[in-house]
Amino acid sequence: MTASPADATSLALGRELSQRAWLILLTLYMVVMVVFGLFYEPLPSIWSGWQRILKTPGMLVSDYLEIGGLGAAMVNAGLVGLTGLLLAYLNGVLLSGPTIAAVFTMAGFGLFGKNVWSIWPIILGVALFSRVVRRPFKSYILVALFGTALAPLVTQVTYGFGLGVVIGVLAGIAVGFLLPPLAVYMLRLHQGYNIYNVGLTCGFLGIFVTALLEGAGLSTALPFQWSVRYSRVLQLGSLVYVSSMLLAGAVLVRGLGGVRELVGEAGTLPTDFVELYGPGATLLNMGLVGLMGWGYIALVGGTYNGPTVGGVLTMVGFAAFGKHVLNVPPVMLGVYLGSRLLVWEPTQAGPLLAALFATTLAPLSGQFGPLVGLLAGAIHLALVMRTAAWFAGLNLYNNGFAGGLTATLLVSIIGWWSNWRAEHRGEG
Repeated sequence: MTASPADATSLALGRELSQRAWLILLTLYMVVMVVFGLFYEPLPSIWSGWQRILKTPGMLVSDYLEIGGLGAAMVNAGLVGLTGLLLAYLNGVLLSGPTIAAVFTMAGFGLFGKNVWSIWPIILGVALFSRVVRRPFKSYILVALFGTALAPLVTQVTYGFGLGVVIGVLAGIAVGFLLPPLAVYMLRLHQGYNIYNVGLTCGFLGIFVTALLEGAGLSTALPFQWSVRYSRVLQLGSLVYVSSMLLAGAVLVRGLGGVRELVGEAGTLPTDFVELYGPGATLLNMGLVGLMGWGYIALVGGTYNGPTVGGVLTMVGFAAFGKHVLNVPPVMLGVYLGSRLLVWEPTQAGPLLAALFATTLAPLSGQFGPLVGLLAGAIHLALVMRTAAWFAGLNLYNNGFAGGLTATLLVSIIGWWSNWRAEHRGEG
């Protein structure tokens, strides 16, 4: 049965109104970060701190709160998120699950690694690729936004190696140009069970870039800048921030049927909760998943700073695109148990960030059950503690890279086991 013209018009109007609502909502969430930063510290302190942020290589782990102060870091994060949102809007990209995930992820990493100028060469590289293959930029814009994970290459070449802005920009454009074709093939490896697919792509490309740089005598040392100064402020502020999404979702949700169906999804790429279940259920899920990340930091006695709050924001964003309140906890618990059984402590920077970002593997838990989720989290922890050195911290999505490898390992084994059992049943 085809829809009547009146029904089609009503549906189109509903989508247009939904797009406007998301644009306003996302803009407000980004602007709140900027306003908070501007009011927290005097303008001269923010300006000097922001200048330090702009001239820092920004590799993992470079906490902008430690480098430039809370005010400057929040302003930078909000502006980075607004840049992604504006770029998507101006190119006519639907403000749905993947776009929301991209905007919040960009803002989150605007607290530790991305700044308002280092992201642009990567984006320009992807745009150049779209021109060469004669396809609209909007077809690749999500790769461009997530691909800003390689922004530290721009600032490292510019300031870390001292080669200047022009060389740094050209390096960023070059890697951005290579991202779209690589991202397609990386997805085939893990079959959508690693939500941070571009993180795997950036890590893969980053290994080659690092090898070339070191071959040219340009070696890098992994930084470790980890703020503890603003933990109490951020603990309260991030709680209010994510709780507001829960309240907004509660106002907009129409019955709990959509929520029950949402949490029944495996979450593999691409699972767009906005398109499938609407803004109310999605916002509820975003708030709940954000509270899980916030609560984990509190429960283990961790620090709230740029990287950890960035992890919570990334969880919030991807709660519109694959993560939900049932497929996330097993993976986080797996990381926690792994840190207890192995040589690390849950409050250390690596395991703490792993627990937040390892939720990229939530679809494994959603599809194959919580025990697989636990195993995935533990394996991911052991791997992610090694992988940052492979690309010298140039890829900010280290957990996306390690998650892709972990998902590929487990999906391959599970696939082989399923096929083997099916063959032997047939023989029987």
